[in-house]
Order: sequence, then C-alpha cells, then structure tokens
Amino acid sequence: MPEMSLLREERGMSLGLPWDGRNMKPIIGRREWFSIPEHGVDWVRGKVDTGARSSSLHATDIEPFEKNGADWVRFKTIDDLECEAPVIFMKRLKSENGVFSKRYFIEITAGTLDEAEHDLLVSLTCRASMKCPLLLGRRSLTGFLVDCSRSQLLGKI
Repeated sequence: MPEMSLLREERGMSLGLPWDGRNMKPIIGRREWFSIPEHGVDWVRGKVDTGARSSSLHATDIEPFEKNGADWVRFKTIDDLECEAPVIFMKRLKSENGVFSKRYFIEITAGTLDEAEHDLLVSLTCRASMKCPLLLGRRSLTGFLVDCSRSQLLGKI
C-alpha cells in the first residue's frame, strides 16, 4: 500500500483534491476554472458537458489565414484579446438548434486551480450569450470523473 500513497501524492492528493480511489482520476464539478496563458486568459469559467462531444472556446471575429504554408486562424476571445493559432482541422458542425456552421479547431493548454495542465482540442465559436466561455465536451473529459451535482471542486477564484 505505500506505493498507492506515493502515487496519490504525486497526482495531487496531498493538495486535498477529490480523487476516485480506484481509477486515480480527479473528480471535477459541472463548472470549473481554467486558465489559457498562451492566449492571455488568466481565468475563465468552464462548463463541463458530458452530452457534448467536442469542446468549444468563445471567439469572435474569426478569420482564417495562411502562415508559413499552414492554415492559421485569427480571433478575439475573452475580454476581446486578439489571438492567433494554427488550425488543426475545420469541420461543419450542427448546433443544438439544428443550424450548421463552419468551425475551426485549435489546440490549447488549459491550466486548472490544482496546477495541472490539460491539452484540449476546442472549436472556436461565439459563446457570448453563455455564462461559461469554455465548454468541455466528453472527448476532453477522459482524464476526469464528473460529479454533476457540484461545482468548483478544483478550487474557487
């Protein structure tokens, strides 16, 4: 059993975070705080949505362009921060109201209050009418267990 104790400490148990003892995955709530330092975002509320397949990040003024022969996208995100990122792929997606739109997918590294970093694939879309500018779909949640009855299990700002 000493090995399990050491593993828990290495994975953050010493920080007092909630953990599932069997799978050693952190338990997160339906909303958590995330930072996206590569795009200048200190902290943003993220909504966990196990019903959504992909994740999305609030973006406006989305403009594709070419840089060094590769596809890139320029956009404004939280607090009108101007950002650029390489396009991983582009896809037509159907929104919850049945409307199709072209979405650009980029990779971001999101930090959590437990000082962990998570590489996420997100689509860029306007989420201005939503309470949470970042939506985490089930493809981004494979490293977590979700307790949908609680929020901010990784900490509060």
